[in-house]
Amino acid sequence: MNGEPSAVPGPDRYEFHDLLRAYAADQARHEESTEERGAALRRVLVWYLHSADAAQTWINPQEAHIPLDPPGDGLAPASFADYDEAMRWYETERGNLLAATRAAEEAGLDVIAWQLPAVLRSVHMLLNPFEEWLAMGRVGLHAARRLGDRTAEAELLESLGMACTQSHRLAEGAEYHQGALAARREIGDRLGEALSLNDIGLIHLRGRRLESAKDHFEQAAALFRELGAAQWEAVVLANLAEVTYELARPEEASGFVLRALETHRELGNQGGEGNALRILSAIQRDRGQPEEALRSAQGALDIALTHRNHMWEGYWLLELGRAQLANGAFDAALVSFQRAASLQRRLGDRAREARAWDGAAETYRRLGRPGEAADFYRRAAAAHRELDDLWHTALSLDGLAGALREADEADEADGADRADGAEEARGHWAEALRALASYDDPRAVALRERVSAALAR
Repeated sequence: MNGEPSAVPGPDRYEFHDLLRAYAADQARHEESTEERGAALRRVLVWYLHSADAAQTWINPQEAHIPLDPPGDGLAPASFADYDEAMRWYETERGNLLAATRAAEEAGLDVIAWQLPAVLRSVHMLLNPFEEWLAMGRVGLHAARRLGDRTAEAELLESLGMACTQSHRLAEGAEYHQGALAARREIGDRLGEALSLNDIGLIHLRGRRLESAKDHFEQAAALFRELGAAQWEAVVLANLAEVTYELARPEEASGFVLRALETHRELGNQGGEGNALRILSAIQRDRGQPEEALRSAQGALDIALTHRNHMWEGYWLLELGRAQLANGAFDAALVSFQRAASLQRRLGDRAREARAWDGAAETYRRLGRPGEAADFYRRAAAAHRELDDLWHTALSLDGLAGALREADEADEADGADRADGAEEARGHWAEALRALASYDDPRAVALRERVSAALAR
């Protein structure tokens, strides 16, 4: 069959006219046997599976690979010289990877149907293509269940839980992670059990169920220690540092994070090191050590930039901005928060994008520009509210009310009268109090007392 492509979307990419594609498919059905067509489809799907595995080696090398059977004689998957080449392949093939997963399901190739989304999880978790991630994960989960493969099922449940966590669908994510935990306990996968305990702790940390998060992290750390999984134990120690920091226990948090940092450096795990530095920076700010906090945050960002990891960069820029703010470097803080917001928007993490807006708002307040601060706080509060994130909603509303009151005071100093701003501020503080009602940790109690005092003025 001869024919020219109707379009050339990019290098080595060809797109056939719908009529030509239909003709080719019809010819294949008539000229090739069912067995030949099935074998050809399987070869294509195996090529995608092993090519995706090769891409993971460059895009997210710190994540473990799932075991795959050899591709077979005469089949040469794609190979990549560097990160950029692997990323270009992934971006080009994104739609085909989802289609390949669905084609595997339709053809009854359930092993490929679960393995392909499991391989791609390590890429998805960096880039947050949530709809593709969830769609592929659900196909893979159904395939694993048809096979009765509880190990594969746990992998897909974990992947779906991570997608829900990162897209702030916390209740749904908790169900997936609980399912993974149950499967791993059933098959005696103790390392997987510890991973699931850590995953559940992260869900509770995002939802500010701090004591429950701490309990799950402690269980995970004990299991990792027993199994001799030093790198994973260090990951959980950093999570324990973060949760104890949120519980206003800076000395305890400092002990955890320094142990995590030491282990990550010994093992050469720069991703873990950067995350530990982010947490250390927050602890140092809390302890009145702004210069040390700035050095730690800058160290974390340097690691993200070295690895060209945009997820790390977007998240760790938030802490760099706060450290710059603590050091009075307001212009630099604005740049960090604006860059963080841009990256988070590209990654689809609306919760962290809203936190970048909060940071920009606080910077504008410190610059004596309460009107601009109020605009950013409004955007942040709306996003947090939509995500049902009551804690960050309360923080944004408190900031918004404070900015409105400062704007009123500035107007009064200029002889203007803006009682409407004062009344709006009271409404936001009242809503903040309602949002805080379900929290009883020390930081929430302190914020509630401060908001109540502002309302009493």
